[in-house]
Amino acid sequence: MTVLAQWYAIDFMKVGGPSQRSLVKTDGASIEDYYSWGEPVSSPCDGEVIGVVDDLPDNPLGKKDTKNPAGNHVVIKIATNRFVFLADFQKKSIQVKVGDKLKSGQVIGKCGNSGNSDGPHVHMHIQDTPTFNDGQGQNPIFKNINVELTGKVFEKVEWPLIRGLFVWR
Repeated sequence: MTVLAQWYAIDFMKVGGPSQRSLVKTDGASIEDYYSWGEPVSSPCDGEVIGVVDDLPDNPLGKKDTKNPAGNHVVIKIATNRFVFLADFQKKSIQVKVGDKLKSGQVIGKCGNSGNSDGPHVHMHIQDTPTFNDGQGQNPIFKNINVELTGKVFEKVEWPLIRGLFVWR
């Protein structure tokens, strides 16, 4: 990752199927085949909405919108110099507006494939400025989550997310 603001970025994708490790329901030939597509996206934290973009198209599979890398997105101020960016929502699915006060777990939109996206997912990163990709990334710590790591399950833990973890609430 060469963008300092996204140094600790996370992409969330829903998995399913018999192994609970598949990203697609069948062959993955259509956007609708992804388990993540259209799923509700909840706020990971309490905070104030300070930015919303909701009118960009979803990309067909194999195409990216590099001119609008965040795609449809929400910016949440959680503290002085702490801003959560949630990106790649479905077009016209965001249910919050600038000035709204969010609570953790509140549904804010639907998972899409807008922006610089390889497939339906939710991108999240935290940075120290409110301007996209202009700042230093911050390492998130999640609380009260379940984590599977190398076949072991840790329940209701506080954990920094690292590559390859499977998490659920």
